[in-house]
Amino acid sequence: MFFGSSTCGECLKIKEELIYPLQKKHKEALDVIILDTDNDSALSILIKMEEEYKVKSTASQELFFPDTFLTGYDDIMKYGKMMIEARIGKNVGSFKQLTADSSELTNFLKNKAMDWGFLIGTILTGLADGINPCAIATMIFLISFMATQKRTRKQILLIGMTYTATVFVTYLAMGLGLKGVVDQIKGRYILYQIIRWGAFLAAVTVAFFSFKDAFVYKKTRKSENISLQLPKSVKLRIHKIISGNLSGTSLVIGSITTGFLVTILEAICTGQMYVPYIVAMTQRESLRLKGFLFLILYNFLFVLPLLIVMVLAYFGLKWNDLAKKTQKNMVFLKITLGLVMTALAFYLAIDLI
Repeated sequence: MFFGSSTCGECLKIKEELIYPLQKKHKEALDVIILDTDNDSALSILIKMEEEYKVKSTASQELFFPDTFLTGYDDIMKYGKMMIEARIGKNVGSFKQLTADSSELTNFLKNKAMDWGFLIGTILTGLADGINPCAIATMIFLISFMATQKRTRKQILLIGMTYTATVFVTYLAMGLGLKGVVDQIKGRYILYQIIRWGAFLAAVTVAFFSFKDAFVYKKTRKSENISLQLPKSVKLRIHKIISGNLSGTSLVIGSITTGFLVTILEAICTGQMYVPYIVAMTQRESLRLKGFLFLILYNFLFVLPLLIVMVLAYFGLKWNDLAKKTQKNMVFLKITLGLVMTALAFYLAIDLI
């Protein structure tokens, strides 16, 4: 049984150079069913075959035997003839009677779309979290403090890379821990539903206040009127941590300590995006095993703006230049956060309703 698209050049080659010649050679001894995956009914049958045969790596061309399968143009062209002829005249079983199921196809396509949507969402949410004004405010103070300490370019690079790596590892560990907790709670239906609805409401709330902050800042140009920012006491605590750990000579240890503590404190603000994102991840069973990779991608994108700023600081970026650029683009940043959180809320809502 061969599955391929009628508009696929490699599929046509397989039929013309492999299947048709073998059919002509062996006539009645060989029965090959060819299904066009451009048709919904054939695609539905292919989905069932992949489930039945536990196909892990799908391809545009798939060739099934009663006892095994081949996927991909290269493998089919290389091994197809040998495997087909080896089974002619032998009892290798038969295919199960399979029928097309439109609802199954619909669910399959929906799940595929949701998985792709989550990948795009991971990229957007990770970047948006990284340009969160809370995180940028810490970057500004960090650069200004290094300037007052008259650090050399080499020291700035060492502090920046160590600090960034620590933020990445700490934030990733926090995400994995939270994901593990939520995964454990999934077995308790009522509690898990409360968490899911809570994440949805949190996403909606953050989106609302992000848009509100954009409107207020555009009107007043005063950052103190912004709702979504770190409390003053937390900001002062972060400043104290940076000053206390990066003023000595043990730059690596100081950078690690600073990165760890600052990441935990910043989570009050950055967690407003991180928590709903992780809850959204736990809703998709297909992401259970891939969740770790998605979190790595998210956290890389989260620290990417910080990494860029540290490299620019090495080449002479001044803290006041970064502060001016942040203020100039504050409305854009807030609207971006609002749009991303709206999309995340929508994604969470799809599985809730």
